[in-house]
Amino acid sequence: MGLLNLAEQVVLWWMCYSCIGWVWETGLNLVLKHKWVDRGALNGPICPIYGNGALLVLLLLHDVTNPVALFLGSGVIACTLEYVVSWQYERLFHIRLWDYTDKPFNINGRVYLNGFLTFGSGATLVKLVVQPWLAQLTATIPQPWLHIAAWGLLAATFVDWLASTMGMADMDNRLARLGEDVKAGRLEAIDKANDDMAEANARMEHHLAQVQRSAQERIDQTRERIDGTITDIRTVGRKDKPAALDRLTKEHVRRALSRQQVRLLRAFPSLRSSMHRELTDRIHDLLER
Repeated sequence: MGLLNLAEQVVLWWMCYSCIGWVWETGLNLVLKHKWVDRGALNGPICPIYGNGALLVLLLLHDVTNPVALFLGSGVIACTLEYVVSWQYERLFHIRLWDYTDKPFNINGRVYLNGFLTFGSGATLVKLVVQPWLAQLTATIPQPWLHIAAWGLLAATFVDWLASTMGMADMDNRLARLGEDVKAGRLEAIDKANDDMAEANARMEHHLAQVQRSAQERIDQTRERIDGTITDIRTVGRKDKPAALDRLTKEHVRRALSRQQVRLLRAFPSLRSSMHRELTDRIHDLLER
């Protein structure tokens, strides 16, 4: 088997395991939540982290045949990969796609025990059962069709990855602009309260000029109204942010974010922006309705 032939078969293996991962994630969500959600990080029906994990296990544990050792080694490899990918997304794009903080035996919310058990079992099954069959299958593909399939799928996946990465990179900027819109609504409310206070001050000065010393009672009443206005302003300053977030609608989100970004938020209910956590929480609430 030539090197090019092997590389092309590896591409097909990676694509196959990535598709299996997508079917697993999407199907599990459908069974548990009775709701269809495309659970892929890319736009196509693949979860690259599953393909990467499978290839790493096949490469690093190629000579391991003991099921227990294979299970433990696969679990460690899969969890290490998941941790690195989560950290990388947060460092590059300021977003965390998944968060296991509320799960038992988690490490910094990036990996947890159930993932270790699931991926360890799955990778063991892949190494001992699926891969021998898949390798025999891809070896029977005629050379011309192998070239077309491998390079065609590789090109399509690269374009998808590029578009998805650009969308993730732009998400933080779009969330920032949406946050500014929310903030602008809060400032408008405070401006209105400030105008009310200025108007009250003008009325007070007018009354002072007219009634002079005999208007002491009216002055006291006006000051009470001013104190009440100041209290209202402070209340707005404390409470207006959640009120502004409450005014956020699905239509605002659709206008501010791209379809790919909205799909990503639907695909990962735990997705949070490290820079705009309250805003992403509110968007998830809207998308769940």
